[in-house]
Amino acid sequence: MSKSEFDQFLSDSFKEGISFRELRLSEKEVSHLKSHYPSAIIRRTSDVNDAFKKSWYEVHLSPIQRKPESLDSIRQENIRLKRELETLKKMKN
Repeated sequence: MSKSEFDQFLSDSFKEGISFRELRLSEKEVSHLKSHYPSAIIRRTSDVNDAFKKSWYEVHLSPIQRKPESLDSIRQENIRLKRELETLKKMKN
């Protein structure tokens, strides 16, 4: 996959406010992702086991900062999750 194709793939994967996905990526694609989103959390969830040498990864583009939970931060996270759910429902229909 060329860089422009990969950039389009990322754009499509994380459009409309979605910030978490499970993606099958090569090491080169993971490096490219890290260079474009340095604060992203990327965690491998499988071993390399195919001809394309790709693994499954959990990708969080806008990770939640780990601070002591306050009522306000819980409300904000709840609102964010509701928006993401609504976006997913619209995409399904």
